[in-house]
Amino acid sequence: MEHNRKFLSSRSSEIGRFSNLPKEVLYHILSHLPIKDLARFCCVSKPCRELSLATPSVRIYGFDGDEKPDMSTCELRLKLVNALDRFLLSRGDNKMWVFDLVWEGHSEDEVEEPPCFCVNESFRMITWIQNAVRCQVEKLRLDITFYDYEGERLEFPSCVFRCASLRSLVVEMSFTVVATPSFAFSSNLENLELSDVDIEDEGFFKWISCSCKLLKKLALARLNGINNITIESLSLEYIFFINFHLEETCHINISGEKLEEININCSYSPRSTVLNIVAPNAKSLMLVGNVKNNLNLGELECLQVASILMEPIVDDFDKVFEVLCSLCSVQSLSLNEATIKAAYGEETMHMHAQLDEIWDLHMNNGSFTDELVPAVVSLLKGTPNLCTLYMSYKPTLLDPKSNTSGFDMGYWKKQKLAFISQVEYVTIELSAGSNGIELARYILEHAETLENMVIRYLPHQSNVKRKLKKSKTMSNATVTFEEYQRSVHPLG
Repeated sequence: MEHNRKFLSSRSSEIGRFSNLPKEVLYHILSHLPIKDLARFCCVSKPCRELSLATPSVRIYGFDGDEKPDMSTCELRLKLVNALDRFLLSRGDNKMWVFDLVWEGHSEDEVEEPPCFCVNESFRMITWIQNAVRCQVEKLRLDITFYDYEGERLEFPSCVFRCASLRSLVVEMSFTVVATPSFAFSSNLENLELSDVDIEDEGFFKWISCSCKLLKKLALARLNGINNITIESLSLEYIFFINFHLEETCHINISGEKLEEININCSYSPRSTVLNIVAPNAKSLMLVGNVKNNLNLGELECLQVASILMEPIVDDFDKVFEVLCSLCSVQSLSLNEATIKAAYGEETMHMHAQLDEIWDLHMNNGSFTDELVPAVVSLLKGTPNLCTLYMSYKPTLLDPKSNTSGFDMGYWKKQKLAFISQVEYVTIELSAGSNGIELARYILEHAETLENMVIRYLPHQSNVKRKLKKSKTMSNATVTFEEYQRSVHPLG
C-alpha cells in the first residue's frame, strides 16, 4: 500500500511538472499525438483533460501511430466513431490549427446484409469536417476512401470553402463531388490539393482564378469528369496536374505572372492534351505524357530546369524541336528517347536547338540504336557548355537487340562536339551493341577536363571493362565501372 501511494505521488508530481510547461510547448508536444494517445492523456486528470480538449491539432489516423486500428467488424467501427464523436463534441469551439483525418470505409464486399451502420459512416465524417470549420481550422487534410454502395456520390461540404481561417486544404476522397463555391466569398487559401474527386463543373476553376487571391500552390490529380481546365492567377507560384484516363482530349490553359514551377503529367490518358502555358517567370518545368503537337509554352526566358518526357508517340509530334528552341535559358535539362527522336526527325536532323546555358544534361533512353545516335549528336551539338552528362538506360519490351553497333570511334571524331573540351562528369549506362561503348571511349580519349566517369554495364558485357581500360585518357579522371541489372519497362 505504501509503495502504491509513493508511486501515485511520484506520478502526480511528474504530471504537475508537465502541466506547468508553457502552453505553446504543451500544445506542440500534444499536436504530434495520434487520437489514441490524446484520448489516454485526456483521462489522466482534469487539467490533462482540459489540455487535450484545447489542443489545436487533431489527427485521426489510427490508434497506433500510422497503423490503422482494428476495425474489421462493424461493431468495433461503430464504437470508434461514437468515441470520436464525443471527443470532438467535447472540444466545443476551441481553436483548431490542424485537422488531419485518414479513414477507409468498408468495401462493398465487407458490408453486412442488411446494410450496416458503415454505409452511413460518410455522414459522420462530414460532421467532423464541419466541426473543424466551426473551430476555425487553418490546415485541413482529408484522406478518406468511401465506397459506392448504391451509385451515389457524397457532396463535399461547401462550408469548407467559406472558412475564412483556412490556409491549406488537402483532399483525397473517392466518390465525392466538389461543387463550385460561391464567388461572393474571397478565399484565404494558400495551398489547395485535390485528388480522386469529381469536380461538378468547369466553374470550379474559374472560382480558383477569381476568388483565391492568395493561392500559391495548386495540385490537381486524377480529377473525374473534367476535360477543360483554365487557371489564371496573379498569386500562383506552383502548379501540379495529373490527368487520369480521360476519354476526350483534355484542354489545359495555365496563366500566371508569379508561376515559378509547373509540373504537368498526361501519361495516364489515351487522348492527347492541348496545353497552353503563359508563365514568363517560370523557373522549373516538367512535361510528362501525351501532349503531342498541341503545345504552346510561350516565352520562358527565366526557365532554369526542364524535364520534357513525352510518350513514345512521335508521328504527330513535330513541334518538339520548337519546344527545345524555347528552352534557351535552361541550365539543367532532362529528355527521354521519344522526345529526342521527335525533335530531330528527318526535317530537323541537321538543325541544332542552341542551348548554350545548359551545363547538366540527362538523357533517358532505351537501347542506343543506330536510329537514335544521329539525333543524340544533333542534341549535343547544341550544348557546347555541357559540364555534366548522364545517359541512363531504361529498356522496354520492344527494346531492339540488333542495329545498335553502326557508329564507331571514327564517327564520333568527325562530329567535333564542342562540349567534349570542358565536360567534367559523365555517367553512361550501356545497352545492347557497341554504340554506347564507342561513345564512352571517345569521351575518355578526348575530354581534357574530365574529372569523373561512371560506366555501368550489363552482366553479359563483362568485356567492356577490359576494352575501355585500354583507352588512353586525356585527363587524370577517376573512372568507375559498375555492373548493374535493369528491369524492363513497358514502352519506356
